[in-house]
Amino acid sequence: MFILSTLSDTIFIPSSSFTRVDPSSSASSSAQIAPTSLSSLSQALNAKYANRVIPDVGLCICLFDVLEASEGRVKWGDGGLWHKCRFRLAVFRPFVGEVLVGKVMSSDEGGIRVSMGFFDDIHIPLHLLPSPHAFDHKERAHFWLFDPSHPSYITDPITAPDTERFYLDQHEAIRFVVEDDIFEEGEPPLPAGALKEGEKAGDKAGTSGGGSGAIGGGVTMEAMEAARAKRKPPYRITASIAGQGLGLINWWMGAAAVGDEGGEEGEQYDEGDEVMQE
Repeated sequence: MFILSTLSDTIFIPSSSFTRVDPSSSASSSAQIAPTSLSSLSQALNAKYANRVIPDVGLCICLFDVLEASEGRVKWGDGGLWHKCRFRLAVFRPFVGEVLVGKVMSSDEGGIRVSMGFFDDIHIPLHLLPSPHAFDHKERAHFWLFDPSHPSYITDPITAPDTERFYLDQHEAIRFVVEDDIFEEGEPPLPAGALKEGEKAGDKAGTSGGGSGAIGGGVTMEAMEAARAKRKPPYRITASIAGQGLGLINWWMGAAAVGDEGGEEGEQYDEGDEVMQE
């Protein structure tokens, strides 16, 4: 799930980082201490790379260590130090076939979205759900029929009674396997100045009884919001729960108890179940 990636970069340390207030000292004394070059580099690298997606690398979590760094060089006009350094980052990029556990974030007609707390762009499409399955519009959740009591329920699962449905409810813990990961080419962010301009234009249009505010070039606020909504995440994972032991954790909680009644086979299943939970 987590890997170490080695990168090289030239990092700028501003002059404001040369001294800092010692947090262990009292507020009245406000003692100044000079941080080491390593601590300054670590802070700068974490500020630049933490929670950032690097194409074909993954989601950077934090700095792991600094392998090497050059002496700082001062350029005319900025007063800071520039270091060429090589370092390792802790990166989130699970491999294809890896089994992970997350929580159901939301469901719609297109599938299920799963969150791991620090990463939310995990999608389980319809064809990777266990069959037979269907989407309950009233509950806003997908469900699976483990052992349909009638053949018609297989072709039309929505007609099955609630007692036979295993729902994938929101916020429930779910075990899934990684099928694929996709990196999207990053798009430039919307200019902050244009957004403020659009808000002002919208206010003027609203007070004058006109339509939506337009930004320079005829771009409206609605068009900007639509473009923002269509923007794809820079890194997303496609997952599957169409397999034995996958799906909601509570679906398989009683499997060990059933296996115990089966003698030696049940004991072997228990051992395998413990390995899966680890």
